[in-house]
Amino acid sequence: MAKRVSNNERHVRWNWEISPEFDDDNRRVRYHFVIVDDKDRRGTLNKLLGELAKFRGNLTPVRTVEGSVTNTRFRYLFCSYDSSVKSSEINFSRLKRLVKKDSGLYERKVGNIEDYVANIYGR
Repeated sequence: MAKRVSNNERHVRWNWEISPEFDDDNRRVRYHFVIVDDKDRRGTLNKLLGELAKFRGNLTPVRTVEGSVTNTRFRYLFCSYDSSVKSSEINFSRLKRLVKKDSGLYERKVGNIEDYVANIYGR
């Protein structure tokens, strides 16, 4: 059974997909992270990036968007990075947060991923 995540609690949503810039010379995946918290979102992001950086991959930032979570004291930080590190290498337990893989976090041909995130947390 999948974990239910409430917008009223600190948590991290994440997903990965093959990077749109993927080719034979650039074998990379794109990670999407949404960090919901009332204070140290950047600190949690730095822990995630540290997990990715400790392996052979370099990180390429793609986007960063911040917003408020409707009817809560929380804010969200949404960011995407390209990396060559496999998701199995990331130790999410170091975050000390509820973590949920969200299959809805992906690049879209119609609409965009930023709208998906805004619809989850309110505009």
